[in-house]
Parts: sequence; C-alpha cells; structure tokens
Amino acid sequence: MTPNLSLHKSTILRDYFRVDSLHALHDVFPFEVIEQHIEKGSRDRVYSNEKTILTMVYSATQADKTLQNSVSIFENVYNNQKQRIIEGVTKSIEEEKIRDLEIIETRRGPKKKYKLKLPKSKTGELSSNTAAYSNARKRIKLELLENVFDKSAEDLNKIYSWHGMKTYLTDGTYVQMQDTDDLRKKYDVKSADGKYVTSYPQGLVQTIIKQGSGLIHDFILDSRHVSELSLIYKMIQSIPQGSLLLADDLYNTYAIFSLVRKNKFDIIVPGKRIRNYEVVKEIASGDEIVKVKLTEHPNWLPKDEVLPKELILRRLSFLSPEGDRTLVLYTTILNEQIPKCDIILKYFTRWDIEITIREVKTIMDINVLRGKSDDIVQKEIISAFIAYNLIRKVIMQSVEETAFSPKRDFIQEFLENNKELYIDRKGRIYNRWSTGRHAKVEIENC
Repeated sequence: MTPNLSLHKSTILRDYFRVDSLHALHDVFPFEVIEQHIEKGSRDRVYSNEKTILTMVYSATQADKTLQNSVSIFENVYNNQKQRIIEGVTKSIEEEKIRDLEIIETRRGPKKKYKLKLPKSKTGELSSNTAAYSNARKRIKLELLENVFDKSAEDLNKIYSWHGMKTYLTDGTYVQMQDTDDLRKKYDVKSADGKYVTSYPQGLVQTIIKQGSGLIHDFILDSRHVSELSLIYKMIQSIPQGSLLLADDLYNTYAIFSLVRKNKFDIIVPGKRIRNYEVVKEIASGDEIVKVKLTEHPNWLPKDEVLPKELILRRLSFLSPEGDRTLVLYTTILNEQIPKCDIILKYFTRWDIEITIREVKTIMDINVLRGKSDDIVQKEIISAFIAYNLIRKVIMQSVEETAFSPKRDFIQEFLENNKELYIDRKGRIYNRWSTGRHAKVEIENC
C-alpha cells in the first residue's frame, strides 16, 4: 500500500473511532487540542492519548463508571474499527489488482504479492484486562485534559449578556472519595481540633458557570477544609473583565469586593450580615450609593494582596417576595442607568436559569469519585465536566440549528439512551434558557 493511501486509510479509521466512541458528542469534541499534543515519533499504541481520552469522556456519561465497563466500551469500538480496517484494506487490494491488470507494460522483478499489511495496534486481539487502560489513563498529562476542558468551555458563537455584561455564577459542592492512603494525604476530613479523622476523604469542588450557555467555565478541586473564598481567589482572573458574577452571602466580604474591582468586573451578593456603611447618595427609595471601610485582612487572602482603605458600593433594600421581611443586596454596579428592579430580578433568577453545580454533580454521577489517587481523581472529574460541557453544546446546537422541537425529537432520543444521567433530581431536563421567577418576585418601591 502506498504511503499516501495508507495515510488516507488511517485518517478514515481515526474518524470511525471518533464517531463510534462519542456518538452524538462527536461534532463538538475539540480533537484539534489533542492533535496539537501529539509527539513526533511516539508509539502507535492501542490506547493512544486520543482513544484514551475519548473513552474517559464517554465513560463519564455512563451509569456504570467502572474500569471494566470502560474497557468494554473501548473493546466494542475497537472491534468495529478492526472489521472496518480489514474490509477497507481488502477492498483497496482488490482495486490495486484491477489497476495493475490494466497496465500493459511488463513489470520487472518478482511477482507482486497482494497481502494485508496491518499494524497490530489496530487489528490485534484486545485483552479485557483493565491494566492497559488504567496505565493509559496514568500516561495522560493533566495539562492536556485541562486544555480539552478549556476548549469545551468556549461558547458556540452565541454570547448571552445582561446590560452588555456576560454573567457568571460561582458555587461549591463536596464530593466523597475512596479511602486510600494517597487521597487521605490531601483530602482527609478532620475534627475541628484537627486531632482525628471523622469520615472518608472528601473534596470541595469550586466552579464558575456561564449563565445562558450553562457551560462550566472554570473549576478547582481541593480539600474540603480549604475555604471557597480561597479557591475563588485562584480562579478570579479567569473571569473576563466587564462581566458580572453572582454569588451567595459568603462572598459578601470587603476583600471580595476589592478583588472584583481590581479585576474590573462586577458582582451582586445578598447582604444577610449587618455591615457598617455610610450613605453617599440616595438614587431612589431603597437604592443607595454607600461607602464601606477596610476591615481585617482575611486569613484566606495572601498577605501581599493590598486592599484599599475604602470602597464605594451600591446597596439595595426591598421586601421579600413573601412580604414578611426586608432583604438587602450589595453590588459593585454603580451605573444608575441600570434600575434597581433589574438588579434584584437578575439576582433572584440566578439558579432558575442554570442548573447548579450540585445538580451537575448528581446528573454526571460524581457524588462519589472512583479514583484511588489524586491524579486519577482530578482526571475523573475533569472528564465528567468535559462531557457535561459537550452535552450542553449538543443541546444548544439542536435548539438553534434544527427545524423541529428538540424536546420532542433529538434531545428526547438522547435522553432515552442516557435517561438516568441527563434528567436532574427535580425531574427537569436541560434548557438553554428559562424564564426564571419574574412572576414570583414582586418587589415594592422599584
């Protein structure tokens, strides 16, 4: 077989494997990221980087996440591919024979042999033992998976904005891990005095989610004893300038407001705790520009992070939807052209618009991680988030590019194949956008 023909066949077979491995996710998978990491002269392994990552991502969408099931998935795809290879090469040899018979000139040298020349990495018998796949996962560099994740988090052309700002949500959740010595070094859950271990190892997953597309924009997995604020500090530079972050009362701190200002985006948080402030200007009833002063430097913030002595914020007060108490929001949005009601409604609809990270955890079935080392646990959770982002993209494409109802046709078919994974605990399916709770949030004096 000529080199060009061999390359052509290899390309076709690679595409077969991709489609068989990912099914509906194939069209949105960022293959180009993996291709950029292929090293020259690297071995043509059965479990290549690309095949291993495809298996990891597709396995993340399955109810059975055991290594044995992952190997079974790979084996089915591999055997289908092997049959295609044999059929394709056999057909190529027959075509070559026909072309040779049409040549009138006498060919010198020994008689040409038409034999199947196939690499063992593509046609050999595949062992059902999980060791080879397990080793292949270990060989995958975490940096490569992170690059695939970053690409999966990119929006598909459509950019959703509120008053010209892209909106992000931040939230954290706990995950349980296997009881191994390696995981206990980092993820042990200890008593308040730190003297004894109280449960299985647990980690805290802190995420930033894009509102509108629902894609997971960024995340960190660390010990549950690490503060959410410490983790968001590490991720804060990934939030684009000029955007908006929605968070809960934990983020209502002087340091967070300062960091938001420093990184040139805005935030809205509830003000459940009493905060000392000085009114600078009253925009309207329950809508004030206030000055707050520097408090103690928090323990989670590095000492070299200098905070300003005072900040100007916007304070909104209003009756609760039930009308039984006064609620408060603080925001760095000082633009008076954005009405009080808009800011309040934006905050109150934040979790109706998107699925929370807790629900993502349940949907993708990562409440309990199965890896037995920190490296594999990190790869396990990043594979789940890659799969989640790809599913989001498939559904967005079906909504925007098809003439039929995705709930009635494509998405319904997708959910039938994976129903225990893609319907959340409240019985809801993914929606690209929802109406929120505008009808319920009736704010007085808006």
